[in-house]
Amino acid sequence: MGERRRPALNQMLMPRPRYLLAAAVTAAAIAAPAKAAPTQERLAYELMLGGLHVGDAMVSLDETPDGYKAGLKMAATGALRWVRAMRSSLESEGTLGPNSLNGVPQPVSYRKEWVSGEFAETMTMTFDPATRTATTTSKVFNPTTGAALAHEDLPWNKDGRGKKKPVPDDLRTNVFDPMAAFVAAREQLVAKGALTASGAPKNFRVPIYDGSRRYDIVGKADAVRTVNIDGEDKQLLPVTGKLEPVFGFNAKSEERMRGVDGKIYFTPDGKFIPVQIIVSGEVFTAVMNLAADCKADNTKCSAIEAAFATPPAGEQRAQAP
Repeated sequence: MGERRRPALNQMLMPRPRYLLAAAVTAAAIAAPAKAAPTQERLAYELMLGGLHVGDAMVSLDETPDGYKAGLKMAATGALRWVRAMRSSLESEGTLGPNSLNGVPQPVSYRKEWVSGEFAETMTMTFDPATRTATTTSKVFNPTTGAALAHEDLPWNKDGRGKKKPVPDDLRTNVFDPMAAFVAAREQLVAKGALTASGAPKNFRVPIYDGSRRYDIVGKADAVRTVNIDGEDKQLLPVTGKLEPVFGFNAKSEERMRGVDGKIYFTPDGKFIPVQIIVSGEVFTAVMNLAADCKADNTKCSAIEAAFATPPAGEQRAQAP
């Protein structure tokens, strides 16, 4: 595996803002419809890059008429795990239904964790119930020793790239964390009739704050079409999306984010489950394929959870300082 590809892989599997779409689009799988009865989803995905299986992901949703808890876990596998063991986890919870303003999902808290080699980070985001302003705390540390590090110590933050201006309060108000954003996007699409027989495009825009930057995800859903995946024709609903930088980007990172395109093929039924996710950027194109519904066969989800429960050789799970 060439040196040119490695940074792109690191950026995808760790939830860095510039390439957040690669992980965040996976969270679209949690966007199950609002139902009177509780909903639970456990879905496993395989991440492919250049035809190689380089990562696994598990998406989970526990939803009631009043609220949701959503999770996304991603872990390197195969050749990539041999080069560098990487794991990332996103968790979000919030309110739905009558407990939410105008029926829009309202995030309450969000937590992000990632580990890669000698670096790790935990970040927690909370939302003020009165002002709806998001506030974050984060820690960077060595996962083996637990020693505290600075954001500037991360390899991709050298030469001052890790120094960012704080996002102003007004740009952190009435926003969504990356996981809640896709719950909100789905609600917009369903409300506009994306699952009806009409072939007219349905547009959406969702404001996102990821803890250090503000951006919008904008996109549209088109009419159901036949898509061939692994030699099998499927009737799927395509949703395309892009990221629009708002605050916290330098010229290069803004250019790269604008250059990221995503396409998700959903089942055109009430569950609205992503079957295939394609993400293209400046130096990579990644494909994520639905591998299993873990409610029917939990083998793949169990393996992903085991990757988080057991640290790679040479790494001891340390608590954040």
